[in-house]
Amino acid sequence: MRWVEIYIIGMVGPFGSGCTYVANSIGKLRGYKVISLSDELRELFKTENPKAKVSRKILQDYGDEIRKVKGAAHLAELVWGKIEKDTNTNYVIDSIRNPEEILYLRKKHAEFYLFGVFAEPDVRWKRVSSKYSDDRREFDNDDMRDSGEKFAYGQRVTDSFRMADITILNGKNIIEGNDNDKLFNTKIQTNIDLIEKKIPFRPTSIETHMTMAYASSMRSSCLKRKVGAIIVDESGNTFSSGYNEVPLTNMSCLQEYGACYRDKLKTDYKESLTTIIKKDTERDKAYNLFKSNFKILDYCRALHAEENAILNVARIGASTALPKSILFTTTYPCNLCANKIAQVGIKHIVYFEPYPMPDAKKILSDQHIVQEPFEGVTYNGYFRIMEVID
Repeated sequence: MRWVEIYIIGMVGPFGSGCTYVANSIGKLRGYKVISLSDELRELFKTENPKAKVSRKILQDYGDEIRKVKGAAHLAELVWGKIEKDTNTNYVIDSIRNPEEILYLRKKHAEFYLFGVFAEPDVRWKRVSSKYSDDRREFDNDDMRDSGEKFAYGQRVTDSFRMADITILNGKNIIEGNDNDKLFNTKIQTNIDLIEKKIPFRPTSIETHMTMAYASSMRSSCLKRKVGAIIVDESGNTFSSGYNEVPLTNMSCLQEYGACYRDKLKTDYKESLTTIIKKDTERDKAYNLFKSNFKILDYCRALHAEENAILNVARIGASTALPKSILFTTTYPCNLCANKIAQVGIKHIVYFEPYPMPDAKKILSDQHIVQEPFEGVTYNGYFRIMEVID
């Protein structure tokens, strides 16, 4: 095996989703060597703190500090140093947590593919509850921090997951040898055959529709996150699409304010505090309290992607029965969009998001709306993997 033929798979997903299990399965089924960024971090910590106890929070803090001081891709650089010494082995890199780690590995090797592993929060909690002495609040706090810290060198699983080439659902009870185990192994084998170009990529309708939703998102001028949504009828025909954008008669935030309007409001608010609170520490406390309690999402000038897709149905006068349609969205609906989805009668959504919003999830569940997490080749890998077609 030559270096150019080596395949490297990265693993990302919320903790408890089973990234390590999938990584080890790939090692067992296909002979890939498993290497972990968390192991690298743990070794660094033990070297500097040989007698200290190690917990998830301690490692989270230490990992943030390492990435801050040595660069957000530092852990990926360390494992790459080991990989490039062995150019005859395929590798799985577990415990990816930051987008810079992914960008670094993609730059280093053309045949690097990112697998995102997903499981619902309640499923993940059951798997790890013993490590938290059955304290769900502590788990939720760690999970929230893991999902997306608000600084470049932090843990940003949500942003990293969205960069996946392939997503794998791992929500079922798997015991070695049972039917779920056999089906899961088959799924892993198929995905590896795809990236190793041993079978052609024949995209499913779900993979194609999610890629179309992503293509729609690229039209957004939003400075924070571009989101796309499409609605398809029961025959799989797309009859509406949308992306997050200000109304047609308005200028974008960049044109109007030179920045995100919500960011501008927060900056203005923080500056206004200086005229009221003179002490820096007290002013920072007041500002942080404001940020933690008021997301000011209602002040966003844009219509959301799901909103626009629904409004376009009314605008063009489509006669398709919405209860029989499926809405595909590149994220997960917020509370406002969830209310609109329920109101117009859509009964099925497919979403691409590792951390569904609990309140929105309840709104949709109360209306018996099917909420299907996306699985398969993502919009990131769609055309890349499609190149193997004859």
